[in-house]
Amino acid sequence: MNIQAEKIESIKLIADIDSESVLKKIKSILKSERKMDETDRILANPAMVKRLEESRQQLKDGKVVTMSVDDLFVG
Repeated sequence: MNIQAEKIESIKLIADIDSESVLKKIKSILKSERKMDETDRILANPAMVKRLEESRQQLKDGKVVTMSVDDLFVG
């Protein structure tokens, strides 16, 4: 999905609406939607929360792998 194209298409559709009641409903929906950041998305997903807790425990137990930043960008 091309999010930018979807946004533009949505704006075009909204711009063509002449019904005040429809526009009020759209405005209400948009206001009520809370934009979630990445942390919110992770914490809203039980599987991700479980994985995060497992990772924290591994860190506490010293079960970590260290590497240099250069090792992350091979190629």
